[in-house]
Amino acid sequence: MALSEGAQIKNFDREGVVECSITSNYGDRLYLAKPVFDADLVINLPKFKTHTAGIYTGAIKNVFGFIPGLKKAEYHKLLPDPKNFGSMLADIHENSKIALHIMDGITAMQGEGPTAGDVYNAKKILISEDPLALDTVAAKMIGLDIKDIPILTAARERNIGQWELENIQICGDYNSPPVLVNFKLPKKFNSKKKQNYKALIKVIDFLKTRPKINLSTCRKCNMCVESCPVGAIDKETKKIDYSKCIECMCCHELCRYKAVELKKDNMIAGLMTKLYRGKYK
Repeated sequence: MALSEGAQIKNFDREGVVECSITSNYGDRLYLAKPVFDADLVINLPKFKTHTAGIYTGAIKNVFGFIPGLKKAEYHKLLPDPKNFGSMLADIHENSKIALHIMDGITAMQGEGPTAGDVYNAKKILISEDPLALDTVAAKMIGLDIKDIPILTAARERNIGQWELENIQICGDYNSPPVLVNFKLPKKFNSKKKQNYKALIKVIDFLKTRPKINLSTCRKCNMCVESCPVGAIDKETKKIDYSKCIECMCCHELCRYKAVELKKDNMIAGLMTKLYRGKYK
């Protein structure tokens, strides 16, 4: 398509970088791909999808691709907590000044995204100059409040965009966010629990699962081994050293064969449940 349209494809790993300022505590420098700053106009093209670790990713998260090379894996290692990771994303948005965000929701992904999920035919395209407003509307469409998504906390706190739904103008085919019926969220997010201790329940749900490689499905491509930022996966046996694992879910995200499964850890779940019942019953 690029050839037929006369477009140039830029490899962010080879085109050089621009040093940017940061406000978060994860280092002293942030380097973004130079083509982002060479262009007259930057358009962000996120996909409408769920994410096992981040619950949902969209316009705010998609700019993580501005970071070239293996530096992305390093940031996963430095920032395993979704809120801290979101601070880095907010830095990217403040430096890059993207003009337009177009989200492809014609076929969305539901369930255990971003690679092991299922197709959901949402038949929607979302367009906005405001990435946080776009994500707010998209989240509402799948039954989420923007406050339910930790990765977007920093974007809200630093006024990257508008996140209060009543202040967002919905135009086009709808006057309000349309509901995507029976859309499946990641298992770690239990949207049915609305009690005051919902945050604690989410923590327990998250600790119940950890990545495990299904050897009968594994094709031995070693993408999981190469993508792990802390070297926790043995190349030969595909066993995961959980003492090293930071639960960034890169292995799960990048396995194209769905061989990296999220399994319940009954020992941790039992311990957390006892702590919860003892303190909050």
